[in-house]
Amino acid sequence: MDVLTKLDPVFERNATCPGCGSVLGLKFILQSLEDTKNVVIVTSPGEITELVKSLKVPVVNSSDPASTARGLAVAMPESRIIVYAGDGYTANNMTSLLSVTENVLYICYNNSNQIERKEFVKAVSHLSSYSATANVAYYEDFVAKLRKVFSKSGFRFIDLLCPCPARWGFDKSNTIEVGRMATESCVWPLYEVDGIAAITKIPPRQEPVTLYLEMLRIKLPEEKVRSLQESVNKNWRALGESKLV
Repeated sequence: MDVLTKLDPVFERNATCPGCGSVLGLKFILQSLEDTKNVVIVTSPGEITELVKSLKVPVVNSSDPASTARGLAVAMPESRIIVYAGDGYTANNMTSLLSVTENVLYICYNNSNQIERKEFVKAVSHLSSYSATANVAYYEDFVAKLRKVFSKSGFRFIDLLCPCPARWGFDKSNTIEVGRMATESCVWPLYEVDGIAAITKIPPRQEPVTLYLEMLRIKLPEEKVRSLQESVNKNWRALGESKLV
C-alpha cells in the first residue's frame, strides 16, 4: 500500500508547500497509529500551522510545546500526548524539554539546513526512556522506531530530519533524495538510544559530504568542507563504538 495515499482518517486537505518533509513526517506518525482514539497532538507555530487545522484529531498549538504537553499529560492521563514541534521552538525551550517526566512522545521535525546539527538526542538521551534520530526519506526505519515508542511509556524523543525545499533551496521533487544523501553522507546518521546507542541504518558506503552540499547548492571554503568532513567522520566512528555523537 502506498502510505502517501492513505490520508483518511488523518487529513482532509493539505495546505502546505509541495515537497514538504514536515508534512510527510506527520503523515507517517499518524498513519503508524493503530487508531487515533485519545490522541492529542501538540504543535509549534510554523510551516504546518495551516495543515494541522485540518487534522481529524485534537490539536493544541503552543510556543512552548514541551510545557503544554506536560500539562496535558497530567490533566488527561488516558490520552496519548504526541508533540510534533519544529527544531527552532525545541531549541528555544530546552529547559522545558529537559524537564519532561510525564508520558509524552516528543517528535522534533528538524527542517533547518542540516550543515550544523542541533544535537537534541544527545541532550535528552539520559532523561528519556527512548530517543532516536529518524529521516522521512527512510520510512521503514522511522516506522519501526514509532512502533517501538508507541509501546513504551514515559518521556520519549525522536529527532526527525524533514528536508525543506523552500528553506534549503532544492527542487520540491527531490525531498527524498536529499534526505537519503544526508544519511548516506553520515551528516544525519540514523540511530537509537534504548539503553545503549545503536546504529539503525548503515549506508552501503559513506558518501563524501561534498555530494550532500552539491545537492543543497551550498558552496563552502575548502577548509570549512574539510572541517565538516572530519567532524562527520569523528561522530560516525564514535557512534559505531556505541558512544553518543
